[in-house]
Amino acid sequence: MKKCDICGENPATIRVRQVDKSGTSTEVEVCADCARKKGISGVETIKIDITKVLAEIRSKVDEEDKKLICDGCGMSFAEFKRLGRLGCSSCYTSFAERLEPIVRRIQGAGQHVGKTTKSGRKQARERMSVRRLREDLKTAIQDEDYEKAAELRDQLNRAEENAGG
Repeated sequence: MKKCDICGENPATIRVRQVDKSGTSTEVEVCADCARKKGISGVETIKIDITKVLAEIRSKVDEEDKKLICDGCGMSFAEFKRLGRLGCSSCYTSFAERLEPIVRRIQGAGQHVGKTTKSGRKQARERMSVRRLREDLKTAIQDEDYEKAAELRDQLNRAEENAGG
């Protein structure tokens, strides 16, 4: 196992990538202690050992898992449980119902937004809110629920102003 790039003693458990304004990327691998000392956020929130989750998943293969097959690569959900990784991008869609609880358990959320600054997270939430409101508005119009559509239109206008368009 690789040693921490900062202290050189403890095993590196976190890979940190920094991208500057010109797009140049610098990567270091650090231990949890050095990450905390350097103020790298999110270290305290990592509470789950992914290898334990994958081992638990592997132990629970049943007949239904063997029948659930990806349309893209032909991998079964049972194979995913055995290997611990998906075969192609279509697997995410084919196995969505079964993957969501696993992703929630590992990441603490059902949708991965990525690491970003607080202002970046706020902007991402605002964009998702705008997208959700647009979908709800479209549904309300299709259902001919014009009163709800008007409310959603107003919420959408406010959300777009807050999100910057």
